[in-house]
Amino acid sequence: MLIAVVLLAMLGPLFAPHGSGEVLDMPYAPAGGAAPLGTDHLGSDVLSRLLAGGRALLVQSTAALAAAYGLGAAAGMLAALRGGRLDTWVLRATDVLLSLPGFLLLSVTVVALGHGGFGVGAAAAVVLLPEVVRVVRAATLQALQHDYVEAALARGERTGYVLLREVLPNLAPVLAADAGVRFVGAVFIVSTASFLGYGTQPPSADWGLMILENRDGLALQPLAVAVPAAAILVLLLSANLLVDTASPAAARATPRPRRRVATPNDAPNGAPDNGSVLRVRGLCLAGPDGAPVLDHVDLNLPPGRILALVGASGSGKTTLALAALGEIRPGLALRSGQVGLAGHPVLDLAPRPLRRLRARHSGYVPQDPRTSLAPTLRVADQIGEFLRARAVPRAERPERIRAALRLARLPDDPAFLRRRPYELSGGQRQRVALACALAHRPDLLVLDEPTSALDPATAAALLADVRRLREDGGPAVLLVAHDLAQVTSVADEVAVLDAGQLVEWGPVAEVLARPESEAGRRLVAAARASTLPAARPATGAADSTRVLDVDALSAHRGGRAVLSGIALAVAPGGCLSVVGPSGSGKTTLLRCLAGLHPEWTGTVRLAGDALPAGLRMRGRDQLRRVQLVPQDPQDSLNPRHPVGRIIARPLGLFRPELDAEAVRAEVHRLLGRVGLTAEHAGRRPGELSGGQRQRVALARALAAQPEVLLCDEVTSALDPPTAATVVALLDELRRDLGVALVVVTHDLSVPARIGGTLAVLADGTVRESGPVQRVLSAPADPVTARLVAAVPDLPDPAGLAIPDPAQR
Repeated sequence: MLIAVVLLAMLGPLFAPHGSGEVLDMPYAPAGGAAPLGTDHLGSDVLSRLLAGGRALLVQSTAALAAAYGLGAAAGMLAALRGGRLDTWVLRATDVLLSLPGFLLLSVTVVALGHGGFGVGAAAAVVLLPEVVRVVRAATLQALQHDYVEAALARGERTGYVLLREVLPNLAPVLAADAGVRFVGAVFIVSTASFLGYGTQPPSADWGLMILENRDGLALQPLAVAVPAAAILVLLLSANLLVDTASPAAARATPRPRRRVATPNDAPNGAPDNGSVLRVRGLCLAGPDGAPVLDHVDLNLPPGRILALVGASGSGKTTLALAALGEIRPGLALRSGQVGLAGHPVLDLAPRPLRRLRARHSGYVPQDPRTSLAPTLRVADQIGEFLRARAVPRAERPERIRAALRLARLPDDPAFLRRRPYELSGGQRQRVALACALAHRPDLLVLDEPTSALDPATAAALLADVRRLREDGGPAVLLVAHDLAQVTSVADEVAVLDAGQLVEWGPVAEVLARPESEAGRRLVAAARASTLPAARPATGAADSTRVLDVDALSAHRGGRAVLSGIALAVAPGGCLSVVGPSGSGKTTLLRCLAGLHPEWTGTVRLAGDALPAGLRMRGRDQLRRVQLVPQDPQDSLNPRHPVGRIIARPLGLFRPELDAEAVRAEVHRLLGRVGLTAEHAGRRPGELSGGQRQRVALARALAAQPEVLLCDEVTSALDPPTAATVVALLDELRRDLGVALVVVTHDLSVPARIGGTLAVLADGTVRESGPVQRVLSAPADPVTARLVAAVPDLPDPAGLAIPDPAQR
């Protein structure tokens, strides 16, 4: 319908039987003869003027929309990227425009620029501009949180490149949906302006002008008004319907086909339901290509039990955890199966009853701590929203909030309650999300990789608290994890997923002692390898040839001291590992070294030359010599760019002498250096596994030929076998290329394998530093001792008491 109206408007003048200003009959003549729709107030043919009058409306509306988005997108993205005074000025200007009534703004602009198509188009753009700026700014602020944007900023990309190549392609879906809404608004504004006499002037034809000119003769010749009004109405309605149909919410709606009816024999191992909190039977989910993502999965979680769901990256763990709460991930289709939560089926429920059921019986902690909290709410308000939605009386909320924070091992003082998510570390954000899930005392708690962003001591304490909570009559827990060693001390049973199939399920002791599947054997072997090995001796050049030297570095965030008096050094080919509790300032230290956090004082020397605090003050060669490898492999690569282009960009930035063929050859060489093939250059990040994405991020950093690699938790989002290969690759790069490594991690097995120097950071200060062997074997500081003691250690299979399967 929309296409038909647009074609009518744009091509109509070619088919008009008469000139738009030609007089055929008396004014307001009825339909018939040479005027099939009658005549207007001047005696001109209504049909001819209708065919000729839509082009101006569409052209002016489209031009106004393009101008509003051109100016609004530039202003919104720049304000979000630069911040500071520019952001303030842009926001104040939009506030002024939004405070003026649209009709007044339209009239003033037309009077200033003159009547006619140009004046109306410019006025419509001015009316649309402030809302476009705000939408683009908000979307850009969200896009700037991605690791691939920070990586581009850290290597010194210009503002135009960051906005046009890294940010804008990922804003396209949001802006396309918003542009549809704004187009409807532009048509309305332009047609209103024409009706008021501001736009196209007689004798030219225009749909809005036709309504204005013929309104007095509505009773004599209604078609002269009704026909152009109907054309505008159809244009607006069809555009609105198209926008609604293409909206993200509609795109997320997944048809749910009929399912088979489950029978009592569906219970795994023939076990009865026994009042399970969570019951999954024959669950099958398929991807867009029809390939199975979950293949006949059966689970049974009774009250008061902890089930650890483990498996390699991409095995379907998070998909199953979400399906247990009735949420089918976008792009997946339900083929068959049933899911019961607290005795209620969830897959057939409408959205509102499903929300009520989940609110009453479940709590969920998502995997990514950066997206688990509302960015504008303080900590107290985050948890308070969960309690308010569950009708907890206002008087009870403050104590319930503090109790939830204490349960998640977080401070409950007023200063912490007032913090916003950006003032918290990744581990603190994860624990606040856990406090939100626990605040209303659910029957089922689903934890999706809850310890991936936590240091060993905090992770062990958190898991111990979850177990104590369960023992005190707390919820049943579905614990999604990729580290089997970490969950053996807390879980009652372990379920192993491999390629969407449940290949192993049983008590922890039995799975550790006698894994029956190949996937189970790999996970047990990786878990035993993740315990602290004998630390490697330090290697690399002598201290006199330090490539990176940090002295008296102190950093602030929002007026609060984050780091104080940091003094560290690393030699060429050496490795400096920084560990510490969550919130100790590890990532802030790395961001200071990369220039992403300029609020620091002290001295940082790169091969003897002082490094300025901020990126904009550093030279091109200084930016090249220090490269950042972000934490999240899924977020460190721009999903819109193929791998070859991602690696080629630093080559074009720092090695402009290379021609296209040399760049292609170098990309293939770098891919081979990190264990990938030339075939991967044509893939996009979404087609790679987590370990492959992390290797691409390393190849991108190596393309600049750096002297220092800053690695931020590069193994935290990977399963143990994949993490081990990435650690081995880092060690190989350090030895073969002489690149110095600064590795921020909470996994003490990483520095134990790489060797070098270990620095323990706590409360913003270095509590202990020295060779890895000495620090791990004889920790001198209580913080270090707690971290070492918290490293999970698998029990010896020979000493495990394995229950008789018949007793299970």
